[in-house]
Amino acid sequence: MTGKNTEVDQRFPVSLRGSWFGLNRIFRERLADTPITPAQYTTLRNVCENEGGFLNQRVLSRLVVSNENNLTAILKKLERMGLVMRRRRGKDRRNNLILATPAGQSLFRKAQEIASELQREINSRFDDDESERLLDYLERCVCKLDQIESIG
Repeated sequence: MTGKNTEVDQRFPVSLRGSWFGLNRIFRERLADTPITPAQYTTLRNVCENEGGFLNQRVLSRLVVSNENNLTAILKKLERMGLVMRRRRGKDRRNNLILATPAGQSLFRKAQEIASELQREINSRFDDDESERLLDYLERCVCKLDQIESIG
């Protein structure tokens, strides 16, 4: 079914969810030789890429598209593993700065290469135009969902 006046095409949620879970499953398998999960990698990546900037838990939760409670659990685990640290700023614990340790930065670089290789492998399955269109559609989808969320 195509067009705006037809019934809702059920392929969209199934395809989007299937793509996400497939990517997550393969990435988890590729990370098996590291101590982190895909969610922990995403958190660590954002911490490492934002070093030197103001990064507290509220900002980080928006970057990793997670709620603060889930992020708290991930950060506690990364802290126990010695990969990140929280530096206190004032009395509000939610305002702690989040920083990567040298071990966290090193592990991030290793995991980033795994992620980049997987991305290259996926992109090789598409021609350049298809890859560009796919990324464009995904970015537009995120924007449309943000618009819906801000209205709702």
